[in-house]
Amino acid sequence: MNNNDKIHSGLENSVVEIERIVLSHAMHPRGENVDEIFLQLQSDDFSEYRNRSIFIVINSLRVDGKNTDFLSVLTYFENNPEIQFANFKQYVTEVYSLYSYQTNILQFIEIIKNNSIENKIKEFGQLLTGTKLDVISSKEKLWNLERDFLNITSNKKSKEISVLKSVLKEYQAKLNELRNFKQELTGISSGYPTIDRFTNGFQGGDLIILAARPGIGKTALAINFLVNAAKKLVSDQKEIEEQKEDTAELNEKRTPGVLMFSMEMSSSQVCQRILSSLSLVNGGTFKTGGFTNYEWASVLTSIDFANSLPIYIDDTGDLSIMDIQSKIKQMSNDKDIKLVVVDYLQLLKGSTKNNQLNRQQEVTLISRSLKSIARQFNIPIIAIAQLSRKIEERRGDKKPMLSDLRESGSIEQDADLVCFLNYVINETQENKNPINQPYNNNSSSVTSDDVLVEFIVAKNRNGSTGSTSLMFKKDTSLYLDLFTTLNQNDEESKNKMN
Repeated sequence: MNNNDKIHSGLENSVVEIERIVLSHAMHPRGENVDEIFLQLQSDDFSEYRNRSIFIVINSLRVDGKNTDFLSVLTYFENNPEIQFANFKQYVTEVYSLYSYQTNILQFIEIIKNNSIENKIKEFGQLLTGTKLDVISSKEKLWNLERDFLNITSNKKSKEISVLKSVLKEYQAKLNELRNFKQELTGISSGYPTIDRFTNGFQGGDLIILAARPGIGKTALAINFLVNAAKKLVSDQKEIEEQKEDTAELNEKRTPGVLMFSMEMSSSQVCQRILSSLSLVNGGTFKTGGFTNYEWASVLTSIDFANSLPIYIDDTGDLSIMDIQSKIKQMSNDKDIKLVVVDYLQLLKGSTKNNQLNRQQEVTLISRSLKSIARQFNIPIIAIAQLSRKIEERRGDKKPMLSDLRESGSIEQDADLVCFLNYVINETQENKNPINQPYNNNSSSVTSDDVLVEFIVAKNRNGSTGSTSLMFKKDTSLYLDLFTTLNQNDEESKNKMN
C-alpha cells in the first residue's frame, strides 16, 4: 500500500468513526441535535453498511413515535432478522459507548454529508466514463446522466427553517417597495385588466392551469399572454435604461424574456399566430400568401415590431419533465425568464424510467414536477391542459368544473390557479349580444364572427374565484378584454356624435 492509499484509508476510517459517534447521539437520552441528524442526513449518506442499517432502524422508530434508545434499537434488530448483520449486538453496543457530550455533532453531520457528496461524484465519474453512447439510446442515457448529476447537486434533505422575524423583514422590504413605486400588479400582467384583477399578475413560483375542451382557443390565449408580457418587458426595460446612467451595470444584468414549450405546433406556426394577432390579418391569408397591399404593409410592420419582443420558442416534440427543467436552467444562465408556457401538459413525459406508471400516475408526476420547477426558478408556469369532449355529453350546464380535472392525476391539487375557457354561445349561432357591431378595421372592433368566451377562475390559492368575459377573434387568433373593448367602442361612438 503506497502513502496515498494509506491517507485515503485513514480518511475513510475517520469518517466511519464520525458516523458511529453521530449514531451514538441518536440513541443516547442526552444526545445533542438529534432532530438535525435526521433532518440533514439520509441512509445513503453513511459510507459503512452497518451504520446505514442502524440509521434506518433509529429513523423507523422515530417515524413510528417510539423510543430510540439503545435497548429499543437492539430489540428492533432482534425482531427483524432481514436487517440483521453479523454480531449486530456487539456492534450496536460499541457504537452506543462512543457517546460524548463534548462532541460537535453539527460539524460531524457536515463532514458526513460532504463525504457522501464526494463519493457520489466519484461514482458519477465512473458511470460517466463507463457509459457508451449509441445512436438509438444516447439521448435517454444523457437524460439519465443529467438527472443523476442534478440529484447530487441538490443533495440536501430540507431547506433551513426560517424564523418569522427574518421572513417579516424581507416581506416588509417588499411592501415598502410596492408602496414607494405604487405598482398596480405584483406579478406578470396577462394584458387583460379583468383577468389581472383576479391574479394581481401571474406570480413567480405559481403553477397556472389553463384548461378547456379541444378547439376552444387555449393556445391562442396563452400566446396572447406571452406577447402581452413581452411587450411589457420591453416597455419596462426602456424605462430602466432611460433612468440608469451606468450602462455597464445594465449590461451585467440578464435580459428578461418569456419562453414557450410548444409540443403541438411548430415554431413557425406559433410565429404565424403572433403575426396574425399583431397585424390583424386573417390567419388563413398567411397560408396562401394572398395579401393585399394594405395587409402586406401591416405584416411587415408587425414583423419589425415582433423582432423586438424577447419571446423564446422551443418546439421540440416528446419532451420530458427533465427536459423542461434542464432547458429553463440553461436559459436562466443569461436570460431572466419571467413567464413559461407549456403547450400542452398531457403531451409531456414524466420520466424515461417510469414506464410502469399508468397515465394518471404519470400526469400526477408531471403536475407536481412543474410546480416544483416553478418554485425552483421563481417563475409562473402556465400549463395548457385538454379537457375531455365528454363534457359536451353532460346533461344541463356544460361549463367546465374542477371535477373535470380530477381524473387527470393531481392537477387540481398541485395548481395555484386553475382557469377554464368556455364558449358562451356557439360561434355560428345568431345572437343579440352587444359584441355584434360593425367592423371598422380597428383592433378593438367586433364582428358577428367573433366568439364570446367566458374566462373562469375556478381555483385561486391566493385570491378570489369568479369569471370574466373575453372576445376571441378567431380569424386573427387575438383575444380582447370584452369590457375594455365595449368601453372603447362607446367612447368612439360618443366622439363621432360630437
